[in-house]
Amino acid sequence: MVSFRSLSRFTTMVSPLILALSIASINGAEPTGPAEMRIAKVKIDLKSEDLKVRQAAIGSLVHSDISPKLLSEMRAALDDHEGAVRSTAATAIGNLGAAAIPAVPQLISGLKNDPFKEARETAARALGRIGKAAPDEKSLIEPLRVASEKDVDPVTRVVALGALAMIDVEMPQQITSLRKYLHHEEALVRMKAAHALGMLGAVAKEAAPEIVNVLKLETDHHRRGYVARALGTTADPASLPALEAALKEETDPGAQGEMRGAIARLKGLTSAKPK
Repeated sequence: MVSFRSLSRFTTMVSPLILALSIASINGAEPTGPAEMRIAKVKIDLKSEDLKVRQAAIGSLVHSDISPKLLSEMRAALDDHEGAVRSTAATAIGNLGAAAIPAVPQLISGLKNDPFKEARETAARALGRIGKAAPDEKSLIEPLRVASEKDVDPVTRVVALGALAMIDVEMPQQITSLRKYLHHEEALVRMKAAHALGMLGAVAKEAAPEIVNVLKLETDHHRRGYVARALGTTADPASLPALEAALKEETDPGAQGEMRGAIARLKGLTSAKPK
């Protein structure tokens, strides 16, 4: 057993930064303060044997100001033995855009070979975001095309189609294919197709009536929020009555917020039209 005297001697030998990081990691707390402290903690946590700690660490990098400084650590997380960590790592990397080009070969490998379908899905989305930010990066196009046609998971196929459209590879063809998935038997696939079309914006406006039908059929409030957002970004004012009717029935605050945002966006478009 470590004595109090020994512990006191130890604490005088280590730096305050390391001590603070150790306590934060033990408590599972998110560090505050200087970026260097947060970076150091994430590096420690990503090497933890505890899955929950690694998940929290990589999840904290999905939208973070310190992510650009941790690309090498995020790339290492793409090889984590847990699929959930690999999946989140791909999402975090994709958000870096052109700065994530060094990770493209790993993401392609994950898209082709990862047994965890969510990791393939997020790899496809990450490649789309990187390709949009770095249009000269052509190596990702063919793997996305293959995934859009042959992946065993329909969600991954949908996300790969959206990624190709995002980087303007035969966009009309990709939109046509995505619209077919709006009629898929699985609600999750329909929502993902709507979400992908929504990310494309007004160029996918012709799909709005079909997205309205997806909203009417959706039974999950989280998915209703995503579908409502897609209706706002595809920018067809004809979607307004369906959104307003859905808002009257909605009980989930998050979905209500998405519906209100979509309604405001579409009303803004109608008011901006010349009379």
